[in-house]
Amino acid sequence: MTRQMVEPTGKRKRGIPMSKNSGSDATSRILGGLAVTGSLATAVTDLLGVALSDRIGLAADTISDMAAGEYDLLADLGLYAFVLGVLAATAGLLRWRIDRKDWKIGAALLVVYAAAVTLIAAYEAYSTGDGPVIHIYLVYTLGVAFPLAALLTAGQIYEIDKRIGIACYLLGGTFALLGPGLFMMPTSWDGLYERFLAFLMLAWFVIMGVMIWRDPDIAHQVSAEQQGKD
Repeated sequence: MTRQMVEPTGKRKRGIPMSKNSGSDATSRILGGLAVTGSLATAVTDLLGVALSDRIGLAADTISDMAAGEYDLLADLGLYAFVLGVLAATAGLLRWRIDRKDWKIGAALLVVYAAAVTLIAAYEAYSTGDGPVIHIYLVYTLGVAFPLAALLTAGQIYEIDKRIGIACYLLGGTFALLGPGLFMMPTSWDGLYERFLAFLMLAWFVIMGVMIWRDPDIAHQVSAEQQGKD
């Protein structure tokens, strides 16, 4: 294992070799790339659907409205791409083998989050009216799982990179505070409000994707007690 390079100020130098505990560079780049592209894909498909539709507006209509409209296939493809990105981010974070309960719970919540997004895309009751309407419960699941996952993993991320850790706390905390406000927004603005919340989520997954892509030398940035053992 490589020795950590430390400057006189005690700061870690850039360009340290990959940690062997984190896995290969190629795998990290694949997972990180999928996390980033999956997040961007769902944003692009939503904006594209709004631009193409004559009945869906960016501010007055929610993402779900767009998914239930004439461009539902486009929205579903974006959601499936996002699910792939979420699972890639989860796998990438787990490869760091951090042995902290909050980290593991956060990773498990990301799997729950991915399952909820998959059901939102696959279940047609919202748009067809066939069967029980579970869409709202899936939205509740997303609203709980994401901020908890972001906040539970932020402590360890803060130890890796303080600025990124603070950003993760802010993203998760802001979402947790503002999320319930979606159900109190007037219908003329709920679409824009929902897209702002979605931006907070996508920003977090993009940050995770970039971290996984770079595959920071995790073995030298966390204590031995916090690393999982083979």
